[in-house]
Amino acid sequence: MHLTGMRFGGIPPFTEPVEFSFDERVNVFVGANATGKSRLLSAIDEHFNESEGGNKWSEFVGGYLGNRVPYPFDLLHLVFCEEEDLLADWVKGRNALCADPEWANGPRDKPTPPVIYLGPNRIGLPGISEFSDSESYGATLEEVLSGPFDGARLKAAIDLLYEKTSRMFEQEKEQDPPDSERRAWQFLTIGDVAHSCAKSISEEVLASTRALNYPTGLNTSFIGDQPMADLDSISINRMLGILTKDTPTFDHIRPADRPTGWEGADSGRIYVGDLSSGTESVLLWIQWLAFKMLNYYEFAEGWNEKPAVLLIDEIENHLHPTWQRRVIPALLSHFPGLQIFAASHSPFVVAGLRAGQVHILKRDANRVVSASTNERDIVGWTTDEILRTFMDVDEPTDQLTVDRANRLRELRGKEDLSDAESEEISELRRQVNEDFISSSTPLEAQRERYGDMMLEFLRSRQSGLSQDSS
Repeated sequence: MHLTGMRFGGIPPFTEPVEFSFDERVNVFVGANATGKSRLLSAIDEHFNESEGGNKWSEFVGGYLGNRVPYPFDLLHLVFCEEEDLLADWVKGRNALCADPEWANGPRDKPTPPVIYLGPNRIGLPGISEFSDSESYGATLEEVLSGPFDGARLKAAIDLLYEKTSRMFEQEKEQDPPDSERRAWQFLTIGDVAHSCAKSISEEVLASTRALNYPTGLNTSFIGDQPMADLDSISINRMLGILTKDTPTFDHIRPADRPTGWEGADSGRIYVGDLSSGTESVLLWIQWLAFKMLNYYEFAEGWNEKPAVLLIDEIENHLHPTWQRRVIPALLSHFPGLQIFAASHSPFVVAGLRAGQVHILKRDANRVVSASTNERDIVGWTTDEILRTFMDVDEPTDQLTVDRANRLRELRGKEDLSDAESEEISELRRQVNEDFISSSTPLEAQRERYGDMMLEFLRSRQSGLSQDSS
C-alpha cells in the first residue's frame, strides 16, 4: 500500500500544475534551491496530518474557494494504491480508503498508513540533567508524537511510552488464556530495530545493535540490561545507552551523570547525547520513526514491516558521504513496508536508485517549475555523472576554476585577440590545465587541451585559406 500519484500547483513555486507518478518504495526530489522540494513534502504532510490548529492546507483551500486568497490551489489527486481509482477529498481533509484486502481488515478509523514527516532541522539531545518535563510536549504519547521531531521531545516520548508499556504489561498478566498475544513485549524490539538500522548506516562507530538503559548515580550495573526496570533510587534514561567502537571516557561528565557500573576507560556504554552530531542524529530520528510506527500499529507484532510513508527533508543532513550512500538501503531493509519521499542535494543519496525513483525539478526561463523522472537505473554512475545529469552541475569543481574555464572559452570564441588577451589566454590555459590535473580529473584537463588544439587548428586552417585566396 503506497502513494501512487499527485498533481500539485497553484502555490509558489508551482505556478503551473505539476504531475508526479510515484515509485512504491523510493522517491527522491532533486533540483536547485527554490524549486519546491520542501514544499512538496510539507504539502503531503499537511494533507494527511492535521496540526493542533487544524489542517492549514484545508483552510487555505477553503479560503480560496471563498475568494479570500489570491492563489489558485490545484491538488487534484494524492491517492493510495493502484488497484482502485480513489481520490482523496482534499477540502474536507478526509483520506480515501484503499480497497487493499490486508488493509481493509484493519481498523476503519485509520484508513491510511502513518505519514511521518522529518524536517531538515533534526535537533539532538540536551544534557542528561537538562531535560524538560515530559508534560511540556503533551500529556499523552499521541500528543507528544504528533509534534515535530527533536531530541527533547523524543526523550518525553520514551518516558510516556515506558508508562504505557508498563500498564500494558499489567493488563496482559490478567489475560486468559495465558498464551494470548503479549503486545507489550514489542516495546523491547524498538531498540533492536532502530539501532540495527542506525548501525548499518554508521557501522564505523556503533559496536552493538542493542540499545541499553543508561542508569546514573548509583552502582547497580545490572539494571542497564533490563528495559522495564523500575527503581526509585536510580535515574534511568531508558534505551539511551549505546556501545561504540570508541573508547568511552567520562571525564567531561559530572559524577552524578556518569553511567553506573563504569570501571575505567575500557568499559561502559556511552550516552547517546555524548556521541557525534551525525551518529546521534541518525540514531534519534530512526528511533522516532520506530516510535511512531509502533504506537500507530498499537504494538502489533511485525509493526516495523507494516506500511508507512516517511517524508524526510535533506536526508543527508549530518551524514558523511559513505553514510549518505547507505541510508536509504538501510531504511528499506529494516522497515520493508516503508515508502520514502526525500529531498536531497547529494549525489551519494541518488547513487544506486532505480528508474522512476528520482524526480528532477527545474525552472525554465519564465520561472515555471517542471518535473521529470529518471528513465534509467543509476547504478555504477560516478558522482560527476550524477551531478551533471540530475543537478545541473556541469563542472563539479571549485568556483575559481569554473570562472577561469569560462573566461578561457570566452577568449577562444573571439576571432581577434589583443596582445593582453593573448597573454591572458596562455596563462588561463596553464592555470586551467593545472587545476584540473591537481583535482584528479584528467578527463577535464584533456577536454580543455582538446579545445585549445581545435582552436589552433581552425585558426591555422583559416589563415591558410586566406593566403590561398590572395
